[in-house]
Amino acid sequence: MLASVLAAAVALVASTWAAAAVPTVAVRVSPPTGVPSTTFTISFHTPDRTGRHGALARHDELMVAVAHHGSGCVGSFDTTTPDGGAGALIRVVLGPARIGGHWCTGRWSGRIEELEAPICKPGSACPQFIILRGVIGRFTLTVTSVPTPGAGSGPIFSGLQSASACTPGPQRPGQTTPFTLTWTAATDPQTPSAKIVYEVFVSTTSGGEDFSKPSWTTVPGATSFRTPGLASHGTFYFVVRALDGAGNLDANRVEVRGVDPCL
Repeated sequence: MLASVLAAAVALVASTWAAAAVPTVAVRVSPPTGVPSTTFTISFHTPDRTGRHGALARHDELMVAVAHHGSGCVGSFDTTTPDGGAGALIRVVLGPARIGGHWCTGRWSGRIEELEAPICKPGSACPQFIILRGVIGRFTLTVTSVPTPGAGSGPIFSGLQSASACTPGPQRPGQTTPFTLTWTAATDPQTPSAKIVYEVFVSTTSGGEDFSKPSWTTVPGATSFRTPGLASHGTFYFVVRALDGAGNLDANRVEVRGVDPCL
């Protein structure tokens, strides 16, 4: 009896949301065309705040697949995107090497769905349902067996060169110190160096940077960046990537460990 009541309630909630339109947004794919080893970046501005909403968790789910493919290659991919406030820029990096393979060739179709599910305390009875609020965006990308001239062009950037801080005197509990990062300006076939911006990624472990969401973004044309204060006794690793005016992000993995010679 309880199961049938719950099923009816779920169906009612789902149909109510299905009747209500959710905002749709533009989805950018960079590069739009690549080869089986290409790393694609999908970016969009989330129309609604994601995360916790009372007793429900709201998230955006990205799904992409190619219609026809053979064996031995990756033909589909899905992931939950990072949460953010309404209007926040969300960026998802699709790298075939991360999932142990290479993309199948063909035309790929993708969509981003807004979902809600209950939040339950561990050990408590929990209703099992997911509400599809709607599809907030659609996109396509193409994977070819050979490079397309001009496809995937983006900034030429040698990466971060230094990351240093200076904490004078005895260290106090809770003290923070900013790091200064420096690099040589990137170049790009279409975007002047003065208009290239840089995304800064930080991690407390080597190789732990989350490239789907930058920690900070610089002003255009910057060749240095001063971070907010970070724990003075902490260990930090930094990667900086260049982003051109067309939304192409370079994929360098040059990592520099922050040093504090004043300690």
